[in-house]
Amino acid sequence: MKKKILVLSVILVGMVSCQKALKNKKLVFAVHAVTETTPVKTTDDAADDMCVWIHPTDVEKSTIIGTNKKQGLCVYNLKGELLYNYLVGKVNNVDVRDGFDYKGEKISVVTASNRSNNTVTVHKVNNDGTLEDLVQEPIKSNLAEIYGLCMYQTSNETFVFLSGKSGGVEKWKLVATEFGVVGELLTTIQIGSQTEGMVADDVFGFVYIAEEDVALWKYNADDLTKERVLVAKTDEVNLKDDFEGVTIYKKSKDTGYLILSSQGNNSYAVFDRVSNQYIKSFTIEEGHIDGTNDTDGIDVTSVSFSNFPKGFFIAQDGQNKDADVISNQNFKIVDFKDVLKGLE
Repeated sequence: MKKKILVLSVILVGMVSCQKALKNKKLVFAVHAVTETTPVKTTDDAADDMCVWIHPTDVEKSTIIGTNKKQGLCVYNLKGELLYNYLVGKVNNVDVRDGFDYKGEKISVVTASNRSNNTVTVHKVNNDGTLEDLVQEPIKSNLAEIYGLCMYQTSNETFVFLSGKSGGVEKWKLVATEFGVVGELLTTIQIGSQTEGMVADDVFGFVYIAEEDVALWKYNADDLTKERVLVAKTDEVNLKDDFEGVTIYKKSKDTGYLILSSQGNNSYAVFDRVSNQYIKSFTIEEGHIDGTNDTDGIDVTSVSFSNFPKGFFIAQDGQNKDADVISNQNFKIVDFKDVLKGLE
């Protein structure tokens, strides 16, 4: 009798595990890239992060600004074609904000974490997509080795968050002067362990920080010393370390999605922007363009373009492979309407 009970228990456990697996599988859907960028000019692990700059008068002239962490910044058009290559150093993460007050005008400013000299690069984005160096004097981090970066903006101030391989995070304020831009260090905190991916929600005043092997955390962007909130751990449903890039899709001013690169299982987890509740995950699978794996940086925009009426999602691809040919790394672009279809 005991043997029968044991067998029955094993069967029931197996059924529950199977049902759980099926439930989890339903929370993951696949999309395909519709285009991709020109590969970066250096080999091995080189491409990392990107941001989308929106042209102020013609959205079709917007650009994608990516990092080649062995060389510098790469500027692409929306077809993925390389327009400009700036040899500014080993830049890792990059972000952009509009409306920065500089010499009497509102400009777009792009910043990047530069591991060549442990500094923050600061550039103006001109209307033709070119970049113009604005740094008056080096904005040098006190972290032992800088890694991640994101920007944050209030109604009248612009900030940069820097993360380090040892788990530290700094908050800097960008200050415009007559001779360029300088940085003012405001706060330094310790996350716990290695961090890279970050994104700030300017509307709600939060910054999301991915502690790679532990969790995704939500901090008060105006006061990093306030108690943080756990969003997700690396061992939760459909998630696996490392946690890498983080980005926000804005359906409206105060709704949308928080998206996280779950590098350990080559997927992208989607959370509600307001409640931070997990919704689903998606993967980028091979189609007429290869899929993605080992993704570091990601970005997304909800701006409507002629080819992307609901915006697009872009992800770094750790292995750019077409058929049996392996090329240098690049970035894959997904029509966000395909993501929305999978979510809704």
